[in-house]
Amino acid sequence: MSMNEGIAVVTKVVSTGVRRAPEPATVLTREDLDAGPVSLDEIEPGLWLGNASAAADVGTLERHTIRSILSVDSVPLPVHITDHPNLRVRHIQAADVPREDLIRHFEDSNRFIADSLAEGRHVLVHCYFGVSRSATIMIAYIMQKYRLGYEAAFQRVKAKRRFVMPNPGFVNQLKLYGRMAYRIDRTNERYKLFRLRLAGDNVRKAKRLPTECMDVVKPDPGVTQESPEPYVYRCRKCRRVVASRSNLLLHKPKSATVAQSPAKLGEKVRRCSISSEHSNRSSEKDTPMCNKIFFIEPLAWMTDIYRNTQGRLYCPKCTVKLGSFNWVMATKCPCGAEIFPAFYLVPSKTEYSTVVQNVQVTV
Repeated sequence: MSMNEGIAVVTKVVSTGVRRAPEPATVLTREDLDAGPVSLDEIEPGLWLGNASAAADVGTLERHTIRSILSVDSVPLPVHITDHPNLRVRHIQAADVPREDLIRHFEDSNRFIADSLAEGRHVLVHCYFGVSRSATIMIAYIMQKYRLGYEAAFQRVKAKRRFVMPNPGFVNQLKLYGRMAYRIDRTNERYKLFRLRLAGDNVRKAKRLPTECMDVVKPDPGVTQESPEPYVYRCRKCRRVVASRSNLLLHKPKSATVAQSPAKLGEKVRRCSISSEHSNRSSEKDTPMCNKIFFIEPLAWMTDIYRNTQGRLYCPKCTVKLGSFNWVMATKCPCGAEIFPAFYLVPSKTEYSTVVQNVQVTV
C-alpha cells in the first residue's frame, strides 16, 4: 500500500456541479483504514503490539483498557482517536523503509511506554500492519528494559506476536542500539557512520544537505573552545587547526577486510549497514588502522558541503587545497577500502600536533 492510500482528503463541489480535484486535508490522518481485521497481541502485562485497525477501534481499546497509544506510521490516527479525552496518543512519523531513522526515537518511545505503564495505563504500540516499525520500537523497549541483545529481545516479542519482522535497516539499528548499551551515544563511531550514511542518502535525493541532517556537521575545531582537544591536525602551510583527533573516522586497510564489489557496497549503504553485534571487538582493536588518508567527519568550516554533493576542501585561512568530499559516491582510499560518504584530508597537506593553541580564528 502506498503512503498516500488511506489519507483523508477533502473534495469540494461547487454550484456549477463541476467536481474539483481532491485537496489534502489540513491535517493528514488515516480515515480510510485498510490494514485488515483488528490484530493485537499482549507482549507483557498491559503492553500491546498491533495494527492500525486496532488503534482506530474504540471498542477494542476499551475492551483491553488501553489508555496510551504509540503510533509509528506515516500519518496520524483518525481524529476520533487523537482527540479522544481518555486517550494519550504519541505519533512517530516514519515509513517502513530500511533507511528510515528510527533509532533516534528509541529513548523517547521507551520513556513514553515506561511512564504510561508506571501510571497504570495500558499501552498499544502500533504501525500499519504491526509487523515492522512498531515491532522495532517494541524490541528496543524490551532490549533496554531487560538489557538484552537484539536476537534475545526479538525472540521474546516474536513468541507473543509470531509474524513480527523488522526490515533489515531497522535490525541494524537495533543491533547498534545494543552496542551502545541501550542509549544514543553520539560519540560512538558506528553511530556517526550510521548518521553520515543516512545524510548521504538524503543528499543524493535532494542534491544538498537537508535541515534534518545538519547534526552530522560538527563544530569547527579551529575556533575557540572552552575545552579544546589536545590532539589536532593543522594545515601544514598556515598551521590553522582543521580537525581534532576525535573527528577521525578510522578504517581498516582493505587487506584486513573482506573485499566488496561496488554493488554490494551500494546495497550496504541503502540498508545503513552496521557491523554485527556479535563481531569480535578485541580483534578489531588489534587490527592496525589505515593512515594513508585521513577520513574525518564533516566540519563547519567546510562551507561547500551544504550545497554541493562533491567537491574540494580548502583551508579556511590560506585556501590551500587540503582534500576532497563526496556525499553520494564511495571514495577509494589508496589502501583499497571504499568509504561512503567521504570527507578526507591528504596527510601531506596536514600535520599532527599535540600542542594546544586555543586561538580564536577569523575566516
